[in-house]
Amino acid sequence: MKREYLGRAVLVVLLLLGAWLLYLLPYQDLPGWIDRLGRITAALGWYGPLAFGLATAVLTGVGVPRLLMTGVAAALFGVVTGLVCALLGSLAGAYATFFLARWGGQEAGLARWPKLRRFSGMLSRQGIVPVLLCRQLPLSSFFINLLLGLTAVRTRDFIVGSLLGFLPEAVPAALIGAGLVQGEPAATLKYILVAVVLFIGLGLLLRLLLRSSRRRSVDSVPPLPDDDQRQGDER
Repeated sequence: MKREYLGRAVLVVLLLLGAWLLYLLPYQDLPGWIDRLGRITAALGWYGPLAFGLATAVLTGVGVPRLLMTGVAAALFGVVTGLVCALLGSLAGAYATFFLARWGGQEAGLARWPKLRRFSGMLSRQGIVPVLLCRQLPLSSFFINLLLGLTAVRTRDFIVGSLLGFLPEAVPAALIGAGLVQGEPAATLKYILVAVVLFIGLGLLLRLLLRSSRRRSVDSVPPLPDDDQRQGDER
């Protein structure tokens, strides 16, 4: 019981901290803020992407949007390096929230909402597919991590499904972030167009993969016996 209340208290504190950090973001002077951050990370050398990845893990773990961090990382370090450090940081932050929700609230959640137990068991048998589907919902990753932490989704499925589910949005966000600091409108437009094409293409590819996976799962379910077979078994 103490662990349950402690987990809830920590999650509430993290949520309030994330909201406070979002309020403090310098939206009106975002280019200047990115420029100052770039000078700081440049002074760190190769430790810069590592430090930014750790900061991404902390910030996304308390609710700061991962796509914002991905765009900023690409603006600072380029598309590839920025995408990698932001992805790994976002994944670490997501797992931290997932683990905290599972540690502090899973048993209480399943006991309070019996239907969640049945839903949880269904998710645990579907592998990474439910995680992929949840990552496409128009919700904050913070709340998705909390929801999945209350279910019986395996840790491996959560990590792999989250990584794959992040990509369709993270790659375009990295391209847009890198394009905004190019300095020339033509170069910026090129990055944005590529981002739009990749966003549509990756989204369609993910939809096809999910549809194929659902079809295979349905086909793998054994058919129900017909009436003649049931009567024969009863005899």
